Amino acid sequence: MIGNINKDKKLRQKYDEMVSRKSNEVIKISRVESQRVRMRKSTDRGTDMVLTLQQGSRLKHGDVIMLTENKMIMVEIEPENVLMVEIKDNLHEDDVMEVPVRVGHTIGNLHRPIKLERRKIYFPIQADTELEMFKKLFVPVYEHLEIKTTRMVFEPEEGAEIHEH
Repeated sequence: MIGNINKDKKLRQKYDEMVSRKSNEVIKISRVESQRVRMRKSTDRGTDMVLTLQQGSRLKHGDVIMLTENKMIMVEIEPENVLMVEIKDNLHEDDVMEVPVRVGHTIGNLHRPIKLERRKIYFPIQADTELEMFKKLFVPVYEHLEIKTTRMVFEPEEGAEIHEH
């Protein structure tokens, strides 16, 4: 792996240059595939690639896996369906501990990887019907939550990558 265009400014500049020259290629993979150490994929322009990573490493959205003067190949993680749970600003003093603990406990019991952004928790879902299931699970604290489905490139928090059921 060479680096990531979302974390390395020079690599981002090189990427922008390659895009303007139409010298960039993309390998699209799912989040689950990103955890594999070996895979064979074709880029959006037909370049066949065999990827072998070190055990324990994983591909991330924006990783550059090949760079020459005439070509850059980058990884894109495909967007997936996720549930977003946001803790509203209406917590009373009595709720400050209960609401986040209940939310974390419920999600944790279902062994879901999570992504955190301020007051929002994102985690992958298999079907839209899970929205109703989580609304029922969160009934005791539902008045303090906004829950909805969305699609995003989901990359779990470091250390929050657990097995899914």
